[in-house]
Amino acid sequence: MSPKKPTILIADDDTSIRDILSNILNFKGYRTLEAADGKEALERIENEDINLVLLDLKLPRVDGLDVLKKTLELKPNLPVVIISGHGTISTAVEATKIGAYDFLEKPLETERTLLTIKNALDKYRLVKERNLLLEDIKERYQMVGSSSVMQNIYQLIDKAASKNVRVLIEGENGTGKELIARAIHSNSSRAGRPFVAVNCAAIPESLIESELFGYKKGAFTGALADKPGKFQLAEGGTLFLDEIGDMSLITQAKVLRALEEEAIEPIGGNKPIAIDVRIIAATNKNLQKEMDEKNFREDLFYRLNVVSIRVPPLREHKEDIPSLVEHFLKLFCEENKLPLKTVSPKAMTILLRYDWPGNVRELKNLLEKLVVLVEGERISSQDVLNALSQQKPLTSNLQEYSTLKKAREQFEKKFITEKLIANNWKISETAKLLGIERAHLWKKMRKYGIEKRGD
Repeated sequence: MSPKKPTILIADDDTSIRDILSNILNFKGYRTLEAADGKEALERIENEDINLVLLDLKLPRVDGLDVLKKTLELKPNLPVVIISGHGTISTAVEATKIGAYDFLEKPLETERTLLTIKNALDKYRLVKERNLLLEDIKERYQMVGSSSVMQNIYQLIDKAASKNVRVLIEGENGTGKELIARAIHSNSSRAGRPFVAVNCAAIPESLIESELFGYKKGAFTGALADKPGKFQLAEGGTLFLDEIGDMSLITQAKVLRALEEEAIEPIGGNKPIAIDVRIIAATNKNLQKEMDEKNFREDLFYRLNVVSIRVPPLREHKEDIPSLVEHFLKLFCEENKLPLKTVSPKAMTILLRYDWPGNVRELKNLLEKLVVLVEGERISSQDVLNALSQQKPLTSNLQEYSTLKKAREQFEKKFITEKLIANNWKISETAKLLGIERAHLWKKMRKYGIEKRGD
């Protein structure tokens, strides 16, 4: 089956120019559509599968510049090449600043016209392929969000997956580090092999060596049979070392040796076992700071940090919250066999104002609770406020602060902000609840830079 011909829309009120361009482009293997005015051009752009637009700036009914602006709204990745007469060069330059791919000056030169079209279509194809890949990743791994922050994450996943290199993922708790590790594994050449996850912070120091490297029968009391470690269980696949910043220096040294020698030695063993394992590590700690304080080995850090992915906290890409809310509501309603629930505009405003110290995990848990507890199909602002007021006190990040004063100030800022949100930013009511004067509350808000965001 022959590939589909690219479709080019020629929007020009000059019949002779449309005819000439159509003949040239058809001869070169393109399919062409024509529009004699701006209104017809927009109708075709909206309703037809078009790969490129050749757009004259001077069009009847709807001006060419307005057609360009509307096209960028309807189909942001559709390349538009401006056709301009001598008197419209400045407008053509303005059009490229707005988002047109390029402009061609009349009288048109056939070779330059064809080259510009080819380059624009090549770029369009690459953008389309990339977007399809990103959509595929989002669909398969529940990685939702189209912000520039998330687009960058998707690109890094794609790059890391295509290479057999070690990856270090850094980010706060609840940002989805394991999800990213699984996405890398499942898009890599090791996808058909095991993905083994180890939470280094959850295993006692006395057990972590046997968990990672295994042991031989008789190695210690209770070792009644050989037991393979996580390195062996992940053979040919990926070993995900979560919270590696919590690993002791002794264990770090043994992991480093395994990486350098590509072999491990079980407890009680007397000969090394070769391993073929890809390592993806993750941490919620600042490893640079840990190295400065001699808590993390510099040589291990550089062994792990071949590709680095920083996962930002949710508060740094709040524009993704609406799509995350939609995704999780659909997921939990389907799981519980309930009609699809939605959130009211005021409820969404509250969700957007909240800082989400527990990140996506906290948002996910909150929405699961709301799906189960809220009667009816509409989640109100009061429903959200009630659920947020029952959240665990937000003191989990206080260890980041070096002095008691800083920790106290951070807690006070969070506490006041939560109470303001819970009272819909009513100053008098919040001050009364806090047991302070209204003027004192205003003073605290100014001190900590607390202000109502959004409408």
